[in-house]
Amino acid sequence: MNTLQLPASFNGPAAPDPMATQQVSPLHAFSIMNRHRLAIALVTLGIAVPAGFGIFSLRPYYSASSILIVGTRQAPFRDLQATVSSPEVDTVAVNSEVSILRSPAIARAVVKKLDLVDDPDVREALDHVPLTKRIINAVSRLFITPPPQLPMTPDERLQATSLLLDQWVTILNDGRSYIITITASMNNAQTSARIANAYADVYLDFKRHMKISATWQANALLDEQIAPLRERLRKAEQAVQAFREKNGLIAAELERAPGANGASNDNGGTTVTDQQLIQMNRELITARGDLESRRARYAEIRNALNNGSVDSIPDAVSSPLIQQLQAQEAQISSRAASLSQTVMDGNPDLQSVRAAAAQVRSRIGAEVHRIANSAAKELASAEARVAALSAEVNRLQGQVTAENEADVTLRQLQSEATAARTVYQDYLGRFAQTSTQAELQVAEADLISRADTPIGPYGPPRTQYMAIALLFSLIAGAGSALIIDRMRKGVRSTAELDAIPGLFALGLVPAFAGTLSRQYASRERSAYLETVESIRSVLSFGHSRFRAKVVLVTSAEQAEGKTTFALSLAANTGRCGQRALVIDCDMRNPSAMRVMGAVSIVRNSHMPVDPLLAGLERDVLPGVDILTPEGMMHRGGRAMLLPEELGRILAQVGSQYDMILLDTPPALAFPDAAVLSRQTDGVVMVVKWGRTSASTLVQAMRTLHTYDARTLGAVLTQAPPHSLGEAEKHPFRIYSHYGLLPPG
Repeated sequence: MNTLQLPASFNGPAAPDPMATQQVSPLHAFSIMNRHRLAIALVTLGIAVPAGFGIFSLRPYYSASSILIVGTRQAPFRDLQATVSSPEVDTVAVNSEVSILRSPAIARAVVKKLDLVDDPDVREALDHVPLTKRIINAVSRLFITPPPQLPMTPDERLQATSLLLDQWVTILNDGRSYIITITASMNNAQTSARIANAYADVYLDFKRHMKISATWQANALLDEQIAPLRERLRKAEQAVQAFREKNGLIAAELERAPGANGASNDNGGTTVTDQQLIQMNRELITARGDLESRRARYAEIRNALNNGSVDSIPDAVSSPLIQQLQAQEAQISSRAASLSQTVMDGNPDLQSVRAAAAQVRSRIGAEVHRIANSAAKELASAEARVAALSAEVNRLQGQVTAENEADVTLRQLQSEATAARTVYQDYLGRFAQTSTQAELQVAEADLISRADTPIGPYGPPRTQYMAIALLFSLIAGAGSALIIDRMRKGVRSTAELDAIPGLFALGLVPAFAGTLSRQYASRERSAYLETVESIRSVLSFGHSRFRAKVVLVTSAEQAEGKTTFALSLAANTGRCGQRALVIDCDMRNPSAMRVMGAVSIVRNSHMPVDPLLAGLERDVLPGVDILTPEGMMHRGGRAMLLPEELGRILAQVGSQYDMILLDTPPALAFPDAAVLSRQTDGVVMVVKWGRTSASTLVQAMRTLHTYDARTLGAVLTQAPPHSLGEAEKHPFRIYSHYGLLPPG
């Protein structure tokens, strides 16, 4: 068999779904809308007419706006630059104020302030029943009996009126400033202005009362806390005084004096014991110095006595008595010396003088001993004083240590008392401040402008609404046309077939009425016969790429008309005086003879007897033979004709026919078409118009490509001539001119 190469698009991996990436051109979109212009007109009118009726029946309304600025008293005056410069907008704070204005509490307060429950416009709005609800109620009454409606209570009417205000009042902030605009839109101009101004007044009153309430609440809280704090301070001070008295910590009124290094003393005061200890230390130091001097004086006197040198004793030298006695001794010694030179030692005068000198020296020695005894007594007295002072200092040091330990606890008690006094004084100051400011609170917002009564109606803008309705209806109509067209997922043009990788549109075959045998039994020509003949001409006389004698006809799915098309190609071959053979290779569900219906079959008894050709039926149509699978069935249970068996059949009958057509099962379900395609000149894919999708064809072509099948092209079958696109309608217009196409 002659084999041709597949298109370049099938030499690589299978391409993606062309319909998934194909873009619809504007001209194609206009072509789709032209085909569905009636649906576009119906949808457009169906939307535009009710919309226009509803728009022109809208009642006019009036809008009035009041403008507030919030947060005007939040920043105190500190410096000119901070006050003049533009502050950043606190979006959260402004949105909070907008939410307050939109709250049900404000709406209820406005209703009460203006007595809107009894307003005629409000009553009319409350009693109005929407059309949709009236329709629902009417339909529901057909099936059930609704309970009687009770009149609304005053609270319910108040709540319903506040809910209506949410629909009539718009509160906006531009997000870039502290300005809040309150706009009321109603059918009455004066009422709209009253509502806008009432919203602003109620909001300002609410903010002022909220601040006053918060101030009084703070005042009450402070008042509740002052009494416990006062009692706490009293107990803390009593604890300090009791502890001081218990431990004898009586503070002396001494000022803090800087220390030796210039640093201030951190102690708050000096106790009596501290003062006594300081005084005792000073006296002890003085006593120890006096003791050392007396000890040195006594030692000096003792040494002088031991050495016999009285003149080295300062007290003796400075004593007048000793000086007088020494002077007498000197006179007596001088007299004794002069007498010793003139008289003998036994002279009474000399002895008397010597006795007087000894007496004077004895008196000097006695005086020196008296001085020494006095120094010894003074030394003992100094030692006793030092010992006494040392004992007193030790006692005072122990007492100071105990007092210092108690002073730590005293300081803690004093700190607690100081903290209690500070908190108490702070609460007293805040209480006085809140009591003074409670009546001076103002809202942190200002009313920039009040709403004036509008002169004329603000809306509705009927012209703009009507233009939008017309534009929307046109878009909806065009969209409905595109949706209707896209709901038909199947291939509907030869251009879509050409977009499938590996496929070429051989032609388009229209649908026909009646049976196939009736089409070919008539002598008249038809558009169906002409389109099939065009495809047969391509396969017989076209480019070498498409010429084939043994053609395998298959489809992606079932019921796409492949058997009918194979028989039609064979019948067109027979009408030209040639012979054609149709081999029904669908051994699971043979349908070639069933499509032909009840026909007279003349069996050829001259054909060679071969089990593979046992099912051959001759001249089912003029020049057309059909080989059915009954004679091919073997007892092995196989459901597919083997390529070797097909080769034997073609070898035996190939020379007797001008065209041989193989009718095979769908390519996506069974491998018969792909396996047997190697025994043929090519494969023709049959595609049902408006049913077979592009993705299904891509999968079928991938299956054929797996077996290296040669694809001649595809045929679009069962196409409605009057629903085709502009490109496909041209041949059928010519057929209609020649009378080959019945009128639509």
